[in-house]
Amino acid sequence: MNKECFIFSKDEWIEAEFVGVFQFSTVIDPSPMAGGHNGGVIAYPVAVVKVSERLLEISLSKFKFKN
Repeated sequence: MNKECFIFSKDEWIEAEFVGVFQFSTVIDPSPMAGGHNGGVIAYPVAVVKVSERLLEISLSKFKFKN
């Protein structure tokens, strides 16, 4: 896609190159505490961007497209 965007990092907006939006997913183990949660899966969308030849996974709340 290679669209220009910005990510929020260290109290400033940094220019980046948009790669895509993907679903992050991970398994949560059951809590060892009595009455704790049963465990399961947590999943949420993240933006993947390229900054200085590195790929970064960014929360969508810290991402915006360049207009």
